[in-house]
Amino acid sequence: LKRRIQIKITAVTKLTKTPISVITSEMEEFFNKHLGPGRFARTAYRLREQGSSTKPVGINVFTEEVLVGTVSLTELIIGDEHRCFLLGPLLIDESHRSKGLGLELIHDAIELAKTKDAAAVLLVGDIAYYEKAGFKQTKMGQINLPGPVDPGRLLMFEISKGAIDMIKGVAKAS
Repeated sequence: LKRRIQIKITAVTKLTKTPISVITSEMEEFFNKHLGPGRFARTAYRLREQGSSTKPVGINVFTEEVLVGTVSLTELIIGDEHRCFLLGPLLIDESHRSKGLGLELIHDAIELAKTKDAAAVLLVGDIAYYEKAGFKQTKMGQINLPGPVDPGRLLMFEISKGAIDMIKGVAKAS
């Protein structure tokens, strides 16, 4: 008997990560493509509008000079003293989804927040996906964010031990 063996050959594409220091027109086009104009109503955008000195922090991923992924962090103060970052948006182009790039960028963003002495990283998202990266659900009413936020989707990654129990209050861009 002859057996057929099928081998799937996929091209290996080199990805290049670069830090975000300014929001470029290329990034704006990427955001618009993936989020549309409704993005300005999202919590991260509302917080950025509050902060006069808030500079973008995050990571872009390129393949052959084409933007295929991005993650942004917005620096926050919660209550009177807790320095945190809000993760978002996290965007991966359709051509690179389901390959682990999203989780990789989440881990990169957490590491970046650690270098900036943050107590925690917050995001608004699905626990089923983000718990893979170590995020936990916050308690209802624990943190108040501007914009449309479902409190059941407010998640936190603890950088400082016990942050999920200590951090409470209104979030403001720093």
